[in-house]
Amino acid sequence: MKKILLCLILGLFLIGFASAANLPNFKMIDGFNDTGDGVFLKYGSNNKVEQTFFILEYNEHDAADYLSNDTAYGYTIYNSTNGTYNFVDKPLKEIGSIELIEFEGKRYIVESWDPLSGNDHDFTDTFNNLVEFNKLNNITPLNATEIIEHELSNLTKRNK
Repeated sequence: MKKILLCLILGLFLIGFASAANLPNFKMIDGFNDTGDGVFLKYGSNNKVEQTFFILEYNEHDAADYLSNDTAYGYTIYNSTNGTYNFVDKPLKEIGSIELIEFEGKRYIVESWDPLSGNDHDFTDTFNNLVEFNKLNNITPLNATEIIEHELSNLTKRNK
């Protein structure tokens, strides 16, 4: 019985490790610390989180969720430049920039955000984080609107 329990615990541990290992070894912007599972944090001089950078393996549901307005919740998305988008998440008190990328044959959602403080339309820092990340990794953002429209069209066809 103890051997079975030990195997189950080890199995769960290895599954969690494999899930976290799904991300490629991206080059990260200076000042951001890897905390695991695609989350990178930048701390200010007071040791509080100043900015967050997040990389998530792409799936249709998450992409549509991140790139769709949800006024009932308080999430607004804005088109930006070069295939990037900006967002304001009032309930979480965050503003940021987001994009879809392809790297080593897989797609990812990449997001950079700051706490909402004052101007909820100043995306300069978060946008610059995406630009710097893309330069470091030789990436060009994908056209997320085209991808999502194509996938929604396929989903509609499959449900008929």
